[in-house]
Amino acid sequence: MKTTILKITAGALAAVLVLTLSTGQAQARRAKLVDHPNKLEFPARSIDIPASAEYRHELAGGNVAYIVPDNSLPLVKISVLSRAGSYLLSCEDAGLSGLTGTMLRDGGTRELSPEELDERLDFLATNISTGIGATSSSASLDTLTVNLDESLDLLFDILSEPRFDAERLAINQAKVIERFKQRNDDTRSIGPRVWSGLIYGDGFFLNNRATEAQVNAITVERMQALASRVFANGHLVISVSGDVDPESMRDKLNAELARLPAGAELPAIPDRFESAAPGLYGVNKDDVNQTRVRIGHPGPRRGHPDEYAIDVMNEILGGGGFTSRIVKRVRSDEGLAYSAGSSFNLGRWYPGVFVALFQSKNESVSQAVGIVLEEIDKIRTQPVSEQELSTAQESVIAVLNELFTNASRRASRFASDEINGEDKDIWKNLEANVRKVGREDVQRVAHQWLQPDQLRILLTGRLDEARAGDGEHGSIEEVAGMPLKQLPLKDPLTLETLPLE
Repeated sequence: MKTTILKITAGALAAVLVLTLSTGQAQARRAKLVDHPNKLEFPARSIDIPASAEYRHELAGGNVAYIVPDNSLPLVKISVLSRAGSYLLSCEDAGLSGLTGTMLRDGGTRELSPEELDERLDFLATNISTGIGATSSSASLDTLTVNLDESLDLLFDILSEPRFDAERLAINQAKVIERFKQRNDDTRSIGPRVWSGLIYGDGFFLNNRATEAQVNAITVERMQALASRVFANGHLVISVSGDVDPESMRDKLNAELARLPAGAELPAIPDRFESAAPGLYGVNKDDVNQTRVRIGHPGPRRGHPDEYAIDVMNEILGGGGFTSRIVKRVRSDEGLAYSAGSSFNLGRWYPGVFVALFQSKNESVSQAVGIVLEEIDKIRTQPVSEQELSTAQESVIAVLNELFTNASRRASRFASDEINGEDKDIWKNLEANVRKVGREDVQRVAHQWLQPDQLRILLTGRLDEARAGDGEHGSIEEVAGMPLKQLPLKDPLTLETLPLE
């Protein structure tokens, strides 16, 4: 009986303690409640900006590696970046870089056929991808730690001894040509292509586009020559993250790099181009009920003293989502477009581009263009508010929250910055540089770098309806203050100019 009483007493005591603790916690939670969101308090924001030098390793042959260990999972990610890209090629070689980048992974190795390589990578649960871009190239792998050595061997088999299997080549050539056939099917692909031609000119390397005949003429020998030039010693920056030991990993990379040829000095990336004259341009697409619009002009390069002020200015104008002016007026206030905004990308190797863009019903295009032009003029001539400035600054600074959150992102960012020649303290100083931007700076750079007399306006859609407008807000030519010049499409396979519709 005594024992039973003691048990009941102990159980009751435990219940009382739990109830007391729960009540205390509830009271503490209630004490933290506030009657208005403005009274909420948050801990001070702290962003860790790691020093890249702590992870940087000099490799044999003039290459560099950034190795960021993370032993939380038995996984490893490696990317081999090259400073070489399609800018090395002439217009006669259009299509070679894209197909070579695909065939490196898809064409097998000296020892393994494409099918055998696919099967082996599947067995190892390893993913390898390759690609040759405009100003840089990459080869990447993701694998399990236990399979790292063999996977790394296979990656460098691909880079040093690619097979470029003839049957796979024919298949991939056919895929490329099939995509070519769709070049003029959608305004989503037509608009960016024509816009790039207006901004940089058809002779700039970014606008080298291949014909069907050029793709069919690509040979194994030409692909081998390009691959050995792109993935060569001295051009490479390697990022490694995951379950690795840095010293052991460095030795593995040096052993693999010895298999690659020494790279010749790379020429400078071209930075001279000829833009089309400012004006109102259009590409006709009769079978659409909405027209895509781009409004902009070339801009400065990265590293310009106005870079941070331009970033903040564009956030206010159209880059800041629902808080930005173009989005609020075109989308939210007038309901003229589901998607609208602007970007002001400062180019690293060649001048960048300012562009405001949206898609609207054909009849409402002129009204929406008028609003965008009004907002460009307004930000050039009138000071922004303190609230707009503060919101834009926080938005620009927020990029830091995502750059270094895990080992993979750290390694990738370090390697990318090295390839692009970024200042070593760019991220460390970003917040301070952005907070230095004042309202007068925003208006100053808007007045200097948004140039109404230099705007190219491109419409891609049904031009007769877009030209006429809705009958209330003027025609597109009246709103833009210039005549509409129709641009022809090009044959998707030959790139010969087609008759105007």
